Amino acid sequence: MKRLLAGSIILAVLFSVVSCNNKKTDGYTIDGTITGADTGWVMLKKREEGKMITADSVQVKDGKFAFSGKVDLPEMYYLKLKNTDGSLPFFIENSAITLKAFADSLDKSVVTGSVSNDNYVSYRKDENMYNLKMEELDGEYTKAKEAHDSITLKGIESAFDSVQKAQSLFTKEYILKNGKSVVSAYLAMSTAYAYSLDELKAINKAMDPSIANSSYVKKLAEREVILGKVLPGQPAPEFTQSDSTGNPISLSSFKGRVVLVDFWASWCGPCRAENPNVVAAYKKFNGKGFTVLGVSLDSDKGKWIDAIAKDELTWTHVSDLSGWFNAAAKQYGVMSIPANYLIDKEGKIIGSDLRGEALDKKLEEVLGK
Repeated sequence: MKRLLAGSIILAVLFSVVSCNNKKTDGYTIDGTITGADTGWVMLKKREEGKMITADSVQVKDGKFAFSGKVDLPEMYYLKLKNTDGSLPFFIENSAITLKAFADSLDKSVVTGSVSNDNYVSYRKDENMYNLKMEELDGEYTKAKEAHDSITLKGIESAFDSVQKAQSLFTKEYILKNGKSVVSAYLAMSTAYAYSLDELKAINKAMDPSIANSSYVKKLAEREVILGKVLPGQPAPEFTQSDSTGNPISLSSFKGRVVLVDFWASWCGPCRAENPNVVAAYKKFNGKGFTVLGVSLDSDKGKWIDAIAKDELTWTHVSDLSGWFNAAAKQYGVMSIPANYLIDKEGKIIGSDLRGEALDKKLEEVLGK
């Protein structure tokens, strides 16, 4: 029982919104007040290539602040107070926006004047019902575990998975029904790791031409291309990264062997839990021409090497130590880990996301029992 990774990235902050008559302008203005902070700095941040950058910053005077600017299409920004944890996500569009923030609890902030933000908050309010149900099941699971009630535990796990699937379906249906809204494109990009190529194609087709220039729509289209290149039967994209000693290792150097390109990280709990299954498969089939190429999404070299030793991963390992920005992971469209691709002796992809018995069964099929 586990929640889907965000990977990629699903926001957990909910905040209130009061609807009003939205006045469109040539640009946006944000008139803000902060309760609990008469002075200081407030920043507008946004994501670019997965990194948070500061788009603008102003000083708070007498508990008030103001921003102005222009966006081509609605876009998600984050309000952050300097030297304070947390941030407030909200959609900016070219309109007069009012923001009432609370320094000690940004999640209680009130945003008005942005239709896109109204839509986003409405979606989050409905979607949160699934989160509340899963929190309830989490509590029941803890009690059943303490009571060593295995039957109840299985029932709760099944219920949890059902709620999680319903939540994913709710989000997918919302996206498909609201293709004219940038909010849908944003949600699709935030949950893109969960969609197959066919599902992604349907989502991209649902996006209205009026929002074609949205960065979220463009990224979804790019992801469709990437996933099309890593389908079974396609030649595995070539890459070269260094091992722990700095020696460059290329994927093509494994030609002639069946190789599992295994994307993982020392900090990834599900990856570490899956490692014993990969170790078992390696020991069982290594003598028949099977090997593993571990690609780590670590950024800390020491922790990466320690995890290799602790989990007894005796195959070749590489990393560019760029975390989620690992170049090979981006080539293969990896947005959540563990993830893997099985490549045959000729360098073609013959399987993906093979775990536990599924990996063993596929290797038996390819290499024999």
